[in-house]
Amino acid sequence: MDLVHGKPVAYPFAGLDLSCMALIERQGRSAVAASVRREPRRRRHVARVIPIKANNIDGAAKEIIGFLERTRKGDVIYLDGLYTWWQLGASAILKAVVERLRKSSSEGATRAVVAFDKIIHIDCLLWQSKRSLQKAIAEELKLPQQVMAFFEYSDEEDDFDGVEQAARGVIPHVKLAILNELSNCTFLVVFHNGSGNYVDLWEYGVPVMGVMSRKVLWTSRGRFLSNGTYVDLDNGMKELAGLSDVALSVLPLNNHSRDWDNIFRSLLHAEAEEVAWHSGLPGPNTKLVLECLLYKALRKEDNNFINWGTHAANYWVCDGIIQHGSDCGRSAWEIGDAVHRNMNLFWNAYAASDIAHELCYEQWWHSDRWVSATGQDAVAVQVTTSFFWTAATIEDGIFKDLDMNNLCALHLSNCTLSFSSPPFLSCSNLRFLLLDHCKDKNDSPDRGEEQGCIQYGDGAWFRKLWVLELCYTYWYWLLSKTMLDLMAELRELNVIGPGNWSLSHLHCCCGIGSNGRKLVKLQVVGEPKDNGNNIGDVDAHRHKKASSFPDLSSWHILKIVILDGCCELKEISYDTLPPSLESFSFTSKVATNIKSISFRRCTLLKNLLLKGLFDMLEELDMSGTSVKTLDLNEMQASRFSRLFLLRCENLCAILWPQKKGKEIELEVLCIDTNHVVRARKDKSYKMINFSLYISIRDPRLFRSLMHIRLAKCLLYVEITSIGGQRGASQARGIREHKVLTVNFQNAAGNFYIDDIISTSKDDNFDANGEVVGAARIKWMWPCPPMRKFDFYIMARCYISIEDETSSIEFLHGTTSTKQESSTTLPGFVYENAITLHLHDSLSITCITSPAAAVTRDLDWNKLEWCKLERCPNLEGSVFTIPLPLTAYDEHRDIFVYLETFSASQLLKARYIWDWSASVSRPGHSSFKHLVFLRLYYCPRLVHVLPLCTTNVDGCRRLETLEIICCGELREIFPLDSELQQENPREFPRLKHIHLYELPMLQRICGHRMFAPGLETVKIRGCWNLKRMPAVCRAPHISQTEFLNSSQWHEEEAHMPPTVDCEKDWWDNLEWEGEEASHHSSCYKPTHSSYYKKTLLRTTVLR
Repeated sequence: MDLVHGKPVAYPFAGLDLSCMALIERQGRSAVAASVRREPRRRRHVARVIPIKANNIDGAAKEIIGFLERTRKGDVIYLDGLYTWWQLGASAILKAVVERLRKSSSEGATRAVVAFDKIIHIDCLLWQSKRSLQKAIAEELKLPQQVMAFFEYSDEEDDFDGVEQAARGVIPHVKLAILNELSNCTFLVVFHNGSGNYVDLWEYGVPVMGVMSRKVLWTSRGRFLSNGTYVDLDNGMKELAGLSDVALSVLPLNNHSRDWDNIFRSLLHAEAEEVAWHSGLPGPNTKLVLECLLYKALRKEDNNFINWGTHAANYWVCDGIIQHGSDCGRSAWEIGDAVHRNMNLFWNAYAASDIAHELCYEQWWHSDRWVSATGQDAVAVQVTTSFFWTAATIEDGIFKDLDMNNLCALHLSNCTLSFSSPPFLSCSNLRFLLLDHCKDKNDSPDRGEEQGCIQYGDGAWFRKLWVLELCYTYWYWLLSKTMLDLMAELRELNVIGPGNWSLSHLHCCCGIGSNGRKLVKLQVVGEPKDNGNNIGDVDAHRHKKASSFPDLSSWHILKIVILDGCCELKEISYDTLPPSLESFSFTSKVATNIKSISFRRCTLLKNLLLKGLFDMLEELDMSGTSVKTLDLNEMQASRFSRLFLLRCENLCAILWPQKKGKEIELEVLCIDTNHVVRARKDKSYKMINFSLYISIRDPRLFRSLMHIRLAKCLLYVEITSIGGQRGASQARGIREHKVLTVNFQNAAGNFYIDDIISTSKDDNFDANGEVVGAARIKWMWPCPPMRKFDFYIMARCYISIEDETSSIEFLHGTTSTKQESSTTLPGFVYENAITLHLHDSLSITCITSPAAAVTRDLDWNKLEWCKLERCPNLEGSVFTIPLPLTAYDEHRDIFVYLETFSASQLLKARYIWDWSASVSRPGHSSFKHLVFLRLYYCPRLVHVLPLCTTNVDGCRRLETLEIICCGELREIFPLDSELQQENPREFPRLKHIHLYELPMLQRICGHRMFAPGLETVKIRGCWNLKRMPAVCRAPHISQTEFLNSSQWHEEEAHMPPTVDCEKDWWDNLEWEGEEASHHSSCYKPTHSSYYKKTLLRTTVLR
């Protein structure tokens, strides 16, 4: 057995360790007998570099297979690629090795290399996480479904723990399953590693042992990820390869430059084929990938000011390299993103020159399509489709030889041109326009805002524009409603500038009448004004800084909004955002003025990033969104106090913002993740009347609420279950469970059941939501009501759980076992609750987790009223005992102000409080104010509340004790020492005792118990209880001490309490005698008409 998330789980296999160790012994490798616990590979000497020679991919694959045939040394073999100017082709070579080995194996070859029982090919160049690599290995090995289920379960658990995808690690059980699968066979793992780090596959369960033909052949290169220099192994690659046993470097067969050119060109095609295949291109279409590659390579010096991370796919699509319809299932933009994602574009200038030089021999290559120029050193030619111009004044004649119908992408940097009459007015097919730090040649005060609409004519040059970016280019009129209306095809708009001018000008083109926008992405960047650029200050008096977000609600296609540095913004309202929004990002390096953000109507929103200084932010409303993990961890928000997450069905975790090293304090928290929306009237009532409204589908979401605090120090807490779509049936099941309980009691021959049970004909709920019908308890004394507090210090908390417990089945031999996640309550409940009403919950397994006993304050010293009802899975000890904070803190005061406690139908609970397994003991004032204690049908309960010598004031104010149908209860208040057993424990205010059907009960509190104020006692079915409390003053107690302890008048104190019980039971009681003031004459017994000797204690069917 092992533990997963603290729960015992059976391994999905048996006998692994012995078989592995036996196998190792047979192979003479006793030094690594503890294979399961082998540590990761440590750093050592640089790997021995072995050159092999080949001129192409197939030749290199053949030579590598020959190397594997000739040697058994080396567990881990690194391949650096074919040694030309770059180390290219490594990924393609490994792929060819796999194909050759598998083909040889299928043909039944007898060569030594085919002795590998398994060829495991793992491609993780597009790295995600350790778990993704382990899953790829498991899928390659085709492990059984019971093992693969661990991935789904672990991913789901990590979702609720808020673990990001990249940080998800190896699953121990799957590791052992992989080890078990590979322990009795030889194998070769061919691994494409894109993690940027050395990966020891032992960590994943792969038992790599070279002498036993268990090897790893791997590379970190592929899809144009290489050195990009003339050096064979740069420092980074040396470090990676150095952890391997052997490093293979493929060299050309000869040094002729012509051969090298041909090799390099073939390697480019091989890398392009890899990119095309992983991008899902039909064919695969290597020509498309090579064109994208060449487009970037020809930029050379331009790479310093081109943001390829943002615009690579935009350039390729707008220029026409990637066209719509080239892939029948996807758009050109989707294809461009896929190619960009699978191809490395970070090279140096030498690498770019090499690519441009080698691809010039391709038949499709046209050197004049994509032009880059600086100053007046080049002129655009007629067939130009993309034009990059840097640092010069653009005259009208610069485009005179250009066919304006061909130009598709125009990128101007640090240029001066006429805003009122730009030189590209005739570019009717312009798709991409980027103006970076461009100035108006006329430098007019109005910056072309008014006269522009006259001089631009019909604006045909903007009608087909797809992408527009203005970076520190204050051409305001381009953001006017008139111009954006002309840009009917615009799908991406990026506006970058100082201060808040970028955002303020968007107000002009938004709102009513702008519903024709086809924008998919909007990026607004407002750099801090102290960055030395004061161009925008000229118009500060004319363009008021926007404090509200522009109205984008009618932009029905907009999916992505990115804000950066818009620090003057004060509010983002839900009615300004479009319902189509899927991703929203707001970052700022300086303090922002934002106070409120609402995404209430954005039902498609999945990704949210708030990063930076948000010290003014008070409220965030995510209601109705599709966010799975609400990550606020990267923002600093000292005033954040209100969070709304209603109708967030996908929500799994909340990562809270930073607050100067303190836990976040909330005034209002509303969460609803349930599938089924309950009655509107009920929901609105709960939201209005509760500061904390939490209605969740999966109680594992409580994990996100463990470390928050509340601004208001007192909480009225109600916790229940709604059962999701099973609400009515669950209520009916609870009612039927009560009926079964009554039937069980009757089956035991209980003739007193009518004394406590009443039956109603209504099959319904009452006004308080409690089940009406079947069985209802007739309590002898009513439960005291909750105390009311001042509204300003009190908050109301409502928590409901849908009770869809998460479980997973694990294979154990030929059977399977099911594991369910345990559920505990959030930390603020036991730190702030003044009243706690937990009822009708199938998912709550413990109120406080054992881990919380170490990290949280479990004293419950604000709790006054507690009621637990119908929680059948609440198990063990209901309340966890806090651990000592220091060596001198073994006696802690807990539940000091608890006055009322009631529990019913806790089917698995063994104790309410228990100190047997803890070093802590209750302090002097623990349970000092307890007045009312009631328990009903807790069939496995052993004891209720141990009283120790350390809490002498415990239960001294107890007035009412009522316990019904707790079949295994042995003692109500057990004492912790023999000394206490000899001295009577005083209950000076105890008035009422009702004990019903407690067949195992032996004592109420130790051997001797003193209750001078006792008035009424009713006992039925407690045949093992042999002693009653002493109610008269003992001889050694003075009159003054007696009156002070009991606080009763003398004449009242000597009135004998009435006892309603069975006569047989009364006659068998044990008494110490009159001299000890413990005698039957101190009571006034009354007996029922039933006698034990005439009753059937068991069924007659035996």
